[in-house]
Amino acid sequence: MALKPDVSAFGVSDSNSEATVPEEGGVDGVCGDDMSAKAGEGPEPADFCGKTITHNNDLDTTDMLPTSLSPTHYDIHLHPNIESGHVVGSVAIDAMLNERVERIVLHAKTIDIQSVTVYLQSAVVASVGPEAISYDAELETAVIELPSAIGGVADVPECAQLIIAFTGMVSDGMYGLYYSKCRDRSGEMSRMLVTQFQAKCARMVFPCWDEPATKAEFTLSLTVPTSFTALSNMPVAHTADHGALKTVYFERSPRMSTYLLAIVAGELDYIEAVSCSGPHTSSGERQPIVCRIYTPPADIDKVQFSLDTAVRVLERLVDMFDYAYPLPKLDLVAVPELEAGGMENWGLVLFRTVRLFITKQTSLWIRQKAVYVIAHELSHQWFGNLVTMAWWDDLWLNEGFATWIGIYMTDQLYPEWRRWDHFVIEDRQAALSADSLRSSHPIQVTIKGSADIDQVFDSITYYKGCSLIRMLSAHLGIDVFMAGVRAYLAKHAYSTATTSDLWQALECASGIDVA
Repeated sequence: MALKPDVSAFGVSDSNSEATVPEEGGVDGVCGDDMSAKAGEGPEPADFCGKTITHNNDLDTTDMLPTSLSPTHYDIHLHPNIESGHVVGSVAIDAMLNERVERIVLHAKTIDIQSVTVYLQSAVVASVGPEAISYDAELETAVIELPSAIGGVADVPECAQLIIAFTGMVSDGMYGLYYSKCRDRSGEMSRMLVTQFQAKCARMVFPCWDEPATKAEFTLSLTVPTSFTALSNMPVAHTADHGALKTVYFERSPRMSTYLLAIVAGELDYIEAVSCSGPHTSSGERQPIVCRIYTPPADIDKVQFSLDTAVRVLERLVDMFDYAYPLPKLDLVAVPELEAGGMENWGLVLFRTVRLFITKQTSLWIRQKAVYVIAHELSHQWFGNLVTMAWWDDLWLNEGFATWIGIYMTDQLYPEWRRWDHFVIEDRQAALSADSLRSSHPIQVTIKGSADIDQVFDSITYYKGCSLIRMLSAHLGIDVFMAGVRAYLAKHAYSTATTSDLWQALECASGIDVA
């Protein structure tokens, strides 16, 4: 994600101040209305949807979910009522049951689980209602108590399926599933549905294992008004009409983290171009990938420059990484109300309108920012999405590298802009300013609990991380450095990695101990 503006990052701060967040791109993981809000922590109902609440006040280790179940596939259906904001949903979760369990723990926040049915080897082994479900408000989990223990008889993982019915609400902040104001085709004020799941907001929309390392495949369907265009990470498989409503079914995704799942629905128009960024054909040429930019109807004439930039960047990234763009399509969406400058959802990348709307009257400074943020977010399609950090203490792997790529790519496309000079003069100074405070931290920082995640979406992670990548690439040479990056991506594709995995790949490519 791109960082959210905070001008205090560039000035003199009191020694007791918190580390601040720079402008470039918006803050990737923050899901609140402002930087003081933690990701995914909007207004909390006093009784947490009327459920039993427990509080964990003694958390001193990473509050990750138990590994007794490992999800492999989510089949999600959502039906949001556009007028009331009420959401009715269901999810079928295929998982491997790794040990005998008496309860199931998964993430859920501000949703009301109505029922849970558990299957083992296609046979029902448990069925419970709301009375068997409790919620931990601080850990943002739901605990499903089973009538009796299941699994683990032969000490061999078993195939399980959870069928969960639930209800929820459209969020009143820019996180989870929320409304963004826009204008419809008649010019009247309207609303579009948007999701922001990074860092820990998927749990606000459906029950899940909301951790980056717990990757799974996703199949999604969405019921919306017939006048809406519905978008998600994958192309539309088919649509079923129901009078004034329609249900849009999307193709199954590859393995990815929950924070990368995305939905946009509203009255939208698009322009498109073709990028030669897919896998190689038998003739050696790359398959075409359709790139589109969606906007509210009145603004479609403002995004041609951004579309051209996206195509150029995507093709260059494929060459740099020597790895085809992993999905069958790429959509960029201009969202009038978005917390960050951009969000790298796989195949459905969201941007603030100011980052995509470029006209003849647009200043050179805004044009430069647009190129940078597009390159930053598209680089995440590989570095962050294809290969994801195992936990949030390696966030810098995503953001430091994407910041470096964003500046490197901007400099390659427009060397006359001298983008690296700007980085040294302004961006790096933001990191130095934050690094001088008592709230400073290493670029790789221990995250003990999910409440700590948002604190590392700052200029140290982005710009100090970028500075380290810049020094490494200069020291090793860009060709050797990128050879290591290519090996890293190929080895860990559709999985997760750590900082030490990147060091190992760079050491193998260079013969130099970079750690």
